[in-house]
Amino acid sequence: DVSWLTKRCLKFYKAEVLKFENNSYKEMLFACEIASRVHYNLKDSRYVSCFVKNVTFGGNRKFVFLQRYMAGFAELPKRRIDMSLAIAFNDLNMISNFVISYISSTLKCKGLDDNSLYMLQKMDVQKLSRTFPSELNELTDFLAAVS
Repeated sequence: DVSWLTKRCLKFYKAEVLKFENNSYKEMLFACEIASRVHYNLKDSRYVSCFVKNVTFGGNRKFVFLQRYMAGFAELPKRRIDMSLAIAFNDLNMISNFVISYISSTLKCKGLDDNSLYMLQKMDVQKLSRTFPSELNELTDFLAAVS
């Protein structure tokens, strides 16, 4: 039984790794990647929870961090996308901004004009899912098809 080791590792992660000296991208990336890999390899979500709870992103720092963290979206491993979703939590506007940015700039999608992109940015996805679930499914299917 190595449960004592995992407890000590988590304690070390909380006490030392999450204690950022400069709050730099490099420090946060290191802590983020540890949490992501532990969750993926050991199926232990406590590190992700600790990271999300203990890392404070003032102003638009969360968005800036995620922009860098999600760079090269098409090649990202799923664990990194999952970690990005955990960091964004339920901020659908932030996630939709990434999706729209990816579709419009990376894929150079010709099917969506500027007004369509603008409307997608302004959508309240939660409200749409409650009021028009089938339309939301159609939109999701379309976005999946163009990617």
